[in-house]
Amino acid sequence: MNTRRWVLLVLITLHSSLFTGLTGCEALQRKFTRKPKRPAPTPSPIISFQDYSRTMTPLDRYRKHYMMFDYWNAALIESLQSSPSNPKRFKRASAEALAELETMRDLLSQEPAARLLPLVEARAQLDRQLQQGTFNVAQALVTIRTLEAQTRQISRDFFWRDVEDHLKDARPD
Repeated sequence: MNTRRWVLLVLITLHSSLFTGLTGCEALQRKFTRKPKRPAPTPSPIISFQDYSRTMTPLDRYRKHYMMFDYWNAALIESLQSSPSNPKRFKRASAEALAELETMRDLLSQEPAARLLPLVEARAQLDRQLQQGTFNVAQALVTIRTLEAQTRQISRDFFWRDVEDHLKDARPD
């Protein structure tokens, strides 16, 4: 019986030490963890300066406004296609797309600007209709088709690579 107690006591001690070692007692682990001889240096931020002194070329400016028009136009079409209609969303997208389109027209020379003018006027008419807010599903579908047709025409005739020779010179700042 005495050896049985001894074996049981050894097993319990071995089990508890193994259990404590695996699960870990944080204070015990911290006590036996080797400390670094010198503290780690604090990381210093890496500062990378960018040179913004270069002015934008007319092509860069047109490309920026073309991409912004494309973004707002896609947002407008998406907001009109969504089932719970959000008037605030499509009104903002319509106004922003029209503003970018007018800026694109201002950046073009006279002949391409004259070709873009009917599209800008048609878009302004659509914007007025959208800003009024009286809109139903049938009108939304017709407007989506009109917007998609205008988008195809603008991307076909006024893509930034196609009009780079027809841009106004850079403005003196």
